[in-house]
Amino acid sequence: MTRVLIVTHDVVGVRMAGPAIRCVELARQLSEACEVTVTSLMPLDGAIEAPFKVVSFEDDPRRLRALAEDSDVLVLQGLMPRRFPFLLELGKYLVMDLYDPFLFESYPHLLSLPHEGKSDFLEFWDTMNEQMEVADFSICASERQRDMWIGRYCALGRLTPVQFDADPSFRHLIDLVPFGVSDEPPRHERPVLKGVVPGIEENDKVILWGGGIWNWFDPLTLIRAVGQIAERRQDVKLYFLGVKHPNPEIPEMAMAAQAVQLAEELGLKERYVFFNHDWVPYTDRQNYLAEADIGVSSHFDSVETRFSFRTRVLDYLWAGLPVVSTEGDAMAELVASRGLGMVTRYGSVDDWVVALTRVLDDASFQQSARANVRAVADEYRWSQVAAPLRHYCEAPYRSARSYWSVSLTYNRGTALSRARKLVGKTLKVLENDGIGGVLDKGVRFVGRRMSLRPRVQ
Repeated sequence: MTRVLIVTHDVVGVRMAGPAIRCVELARQLSEACEVTVTSLMPLDGAIEAPFKVVSFEDDPRRLRALAEDSDVLVLQGLMPRRFPFLLELGKYLVMDLYDPFLFESYPHLLSLPHEGKSDFLEFWDTMNEQMEVADFSICASERQRDMWIGRYCALGRLTPVQFDADPSFRHLIDLVPFGVSDEPPRHERPVLKGVVPGIEENDKVILWGGGIWNWFDPLTLIRAVGQIAERRQDVKLYFLGVKHPNPEIPEMAMAAQAVQLAEELGLKERYVFFNHDWVPYTDRQNYLAEADIGVSSHFDSVETRFSFRTRVLDYLWAGLPVVSTEGDAMAELVASRGLGMVTRYGSVDDWVVALTRVLDDASFQQSARANVRAVADEYRWSQVAAPLRHYCEAPYRSARSYWSVSLTYNRGTALSRARKLVGKTLKVLENDGIGGVLDKGVRFVGRRMSLRPRVQ
């Protein structure tokens, strides 16, 4: 059996956010055919029942190296390749999980840093290039994302004739593995909201915000819409499922504080708008979903929205909830095209009032949306969406690198490696075009670098 190591920066255990949930659920599917271990940078948050190993290497490179050396395939997320560059040098089959374009999420944070976070931006930008230059296989969450990554792979020189010959669609290099939903339906095991949370009555209509409040989201428009609805009726309540991220390295976001402040200013907090200031355990979220009447997702018009894949919406589908979402992302397109609920314009309080009211009060519309949601949920079962990754791990293969870097030892983290790359390319040009070709290409290369590469001032 292929030995697979999945490495995440996120907390794994009882309370998990999207990246850790994805690792655990993919591991569950891979474990049917492979020997799988999930390892986290962070201490584990309690034990989870799983047919695979779950361990923490607790930020100890030696422990991580030992786990990686004992594996055949490494599945890596986010900044892990940069934080532990030896993972790229062990000769293992490398799978990069690109479902989260973290660079786009980082912009609000980077703007709050000195010099607009230029050095951090360069590191994130370089990390994305780094992991894509060495990936044997990569996965993403939507066709829209895949188009973007194909463009980036092309710019990095990875879409070679050799890759085309292996697979003209290039799915041999990057394929779809969206976020999924459990094959088992959710169960309502105990009351958690209606008649339990002070201010939420048993017959109230609950609007569920099914995750954290991050800076790239727009909870403010939604809160204002609920405020307008509350002027006419008292049975509509908005509940934010989580504020405090389970990963202690991630501080509370500024948008979360703004949302709480706005709810207080409008007199809605603990009357019509409620916040869970902790994080709901992963296996307990089904109880909250079962008591909700609508699932919502609200965001801004940004590049993050364009290439995002809202994992919280998958939970809504799992629970059979009608969805109201802001336009612009892949999930909003799915809601609109498959009749899963309603889509609003960016920042439109009026749209949200109309959409929420219709889904809550139009029984025929709600029934139709729920039926459509259940049908779509079947297409996103983890057992189905994980298939491309499972097929790769069962029979891993090497993918051709860009021509000029294929013979070089890869370590983007050092100046020596970059010098080796430059020397290798120079020798190739010298062999083909002579010293004149080297001088000509050298001048053009320096010119491009000076004009195009972002620089720290």
